[in-house]
Amino acid sequence: MSLYSSSHSVSQLTRRQFGQLLSGAGLLGLLDQVSFAALPLENKRRLSWLAYRNPSAEGVWQLTKIEGKVPKELNGTLYRIAPGQKENHGVLLKHLFDGDAFISGFSFRGGNVTLRAKFVDLPERLEELKAKRMLYTEFGTMPPPAPDGSPVPRKSKNQPSVNVIHWDNTLLGLSEGGHPTEIDPVDLSYRARHDFYGTLPRDVPFTAHPKFDPLTGEGYGFGVQQGMGTALKVYRMELTGKLTPLYSLPQKGYFMIHDMLLSKQYLIFIIPPVRFDLATLFSGKATPAEALRYFEKEPTRVLLLRRDGTGKPVTIELPAHMVFHHGNAYERDGKLILDTILSPNQQVLDALYSWSKEQLPPSTPTKVTRLVLDPAKASLVSQTDLAEAQEFPRFDSRRTGDEARYLYALESGLKDDGFAPNVLVRHDLKQGKQQRIVAETGRVFGEAVFVPRPGNTEENNGWLLVQGYDGKRDENFLEVRDAATLSLEARIWTGQHFPLGFHGNFTTAAFVSTEAL
Repeated sequence: MSLYSSSHSVSQLTRRQFGQLLSGAGLLGLLDQVSFAALPLENKRRLSWLAYRNPSAEGVWQLTKIEGKVPKELNGTLYRIAPGQKENHGVLLKHLFDGDAFISGFSFRGGNVTLRAKFVDLPERLEELKAKRMLYTEFGTMPPPAPDGSPVPRKSKNQPSVNVIHWDNTLLGLSEGGHPTEIDPVDLSYRARHDFYGTLPRDVPFTAHPKFDPLTGEGYGFGVQQGMGTALKVYRMELTGKLTPLYSLPQKGYFMIHDMLLSKQYLIFIIPPVRFDLATLFSGKATPAEALRYFEKEPTRVLLLRRDGTGKPVTIELPAHMVFHHGNAYERDGKLILDTILSPNQQVLDALYSWSKEQLPPSTPTKVTRLVLDPAKASLVSQTDLAEAQEFPRFDSRRTGDEARYLYALESGLKDDGFAPNVLVRHDLKQGKQQRIVAETGRVFGEAVFVPRPGNTEENNGWLLVQGYDGKRDENFLEVRDAATLSLEARIWTGQHFPLGFHGNFTTAAFVSTEAL
């Protein structure tokens, strides 16, 4: 039996036997080939916890268990990245954002699919593996004291676990807590931290959600300068791989800005009243999650910046909302129209920090919201709610800055588990209609990624790639759906469990290696 399928036998072991197996495998130099967390489901954890917990294995697999048929004209790789741990050397991690980054690549070639998946071997991860204990502070979890009782100095890993993009002939793992991480697109090995050839300052982290002009290929990114002198730094990502500074805007604190939008003329930032208490953060006694504050009496600010770096910033104030992700933005008749996901309070932040608990606290549903803004008058023209309890909006990125008719999102249909989206939604924004695909009981979906059919420019002419998790089988799958109808063309079973994660992207420029790890 191949060691890559050893999770089937490991699942029958006790915790003690499993630990002994890992120790023996480490002595034999085989640790990277055996399962990490394929223990039986010993409790009735909620579905979302199961879908995000430690992976069952690292490895390379030719995926042959397929329902339907993989389109032969679908060629390229879907890369996804995730927080890959919910336990670190015996320490239960508290926050959904915690855990070493775990990357996967699904490569399609002429109807065949290869999966390669592994932890990103950051130097800090290797240091902890060698020490056999947690040494670094995660977003929501502090490491325990050293064996002699002394406190562990606060150090951060800067996990590249939020998003991954193919840029400048490499993969960039993104976190917004520091610089991007270069990852080899073929074997998924760690390369180095990335500073865009010296053009990203050391004290400026980089967003997990850069945006790209579909006509020029140029990108736009940002970061909030770290330290006491906080400023929003905005850059254009040149095709040379370097950054050109566009703006440096002082802020009244270290605000949490997760995403951005791009129209023909503007860079758009929606800044919620959420910022870090720097005194708490720098005390060394609290995690970043514990230092995050929501100020319900302060406004949410919409910041409009001209893409060419000229002119004065325009600020439009809205009532307080929490916001992570956005859809598209475009201009029409002098107005700016954009779609975003708004939460009316801080409850989603509380739920994220309660990840390790048996039950999540209640959370007010999000709302898919369309805003119409007047940049000339710096005013809100209208605000319309389109749907609720939805997240992870995606659209055909070739329509970035132009009107996009279709928006794809995930909806949480489970009342007691808002982080287990089980409904795939296709919004027809022109007709105001929704088409919905409900997953089978016990299944949860991840973010849908649109891939156009080769040689076609129609907005809905392509596929949606949707990774999912089946709790009954304890196994991940990848669905290929027709973007125009949401009909299933193929469901590809992995034979493994991986943490579902947040984001991923497709590229035709790279394929993973089929060689064993």
